[in-house]
Amino acid sequence: MIYSPRIVVGDTETTGTEPRNGDRVIEIGFVEIVNGFRTGRHFHTYVQPERSVPPDATAIHGITDEMLVGAPVFAAIVPDMMEFIGDSPLIFHNAPFDMSFFDEEFERLSLPKIDRSRVVDSLKEARSILPAGSKAGLDALCTRYGIDRSHRTKHGALLDSELLADVWLRMTGTGGLAHGFGPTTPPPAPEAPVAAAEDRRPARSHPPEASASMMRLEPSLDELDRHSAFVEGQVQKAIWTSLAPPAAPSPRA
Repeated sequence: MIYSPRIVVGDTETTGTEPRNGDRVIEIGFVEIVNGFRTGRHFHTYVQPERSVPPDATAIHGITDEMLVGAPVFAAIVPDMMEFIGDSPLIFHNAPFDMSFFDEEFERLSLPKIDRSRVVDSLKEARSILPAGSKAGLDALCTRYGIDRSHRTKHGALLDSELLADVWLRMTGTGGLAHGFGPTTPPPAPEAPVAAAEDRRPARSHPPEASASMMRLEPSLDELDRHSAFVEGQVQKAIWTSLAPPAAPSPRA
């Protein structure tokens, strides 16, 4: 388990399953969690693999050669991607798969690889938390934890990162979402966002000057009411309910 003020959850889509045999990354998505809440900040880009996308891979994620025309090559997106993830812990579902592709891409560019010690495999964590034999795929975890995945008709790096972030918060109990608190609607999109489907340059919604460690979350009145209801329903004979309020000081003679 990891406990960090800022966590980055990621996913990739690829041309296949064998990076050592020439398969490449074609889509990358990362989302940010700060103090147990998804902030709405993300990094997303398609990547030109400099090879064709096989039909069997397209059947999984829906990405075609035509969709990647004009997309940046991996070397071009590395600076923005590394700026976004910073030094935060990284969560992937079946992390060895994603990391094997990142390792190959960084090695191809003679760049240092991402330190594996900062990477957490949520699939492995799920199997250690859930009863033996439980399904631990992303779809199964969304169903178990009541997360809407009706819009997930195919795999997608950004969408799957968002779903995994919500799964992580509920599965580990490390976020306000675990008890139904926190934002009930998605945060507003950044002003004049770059649509990755229309412009293949990385969509940057992470202002560099924003400091995640300085984020302050204030509960709304509705959240305070729901918290009170939760405490009343879960905490039996709370000691503070039996304490008399402090007596007012006596006026001086």
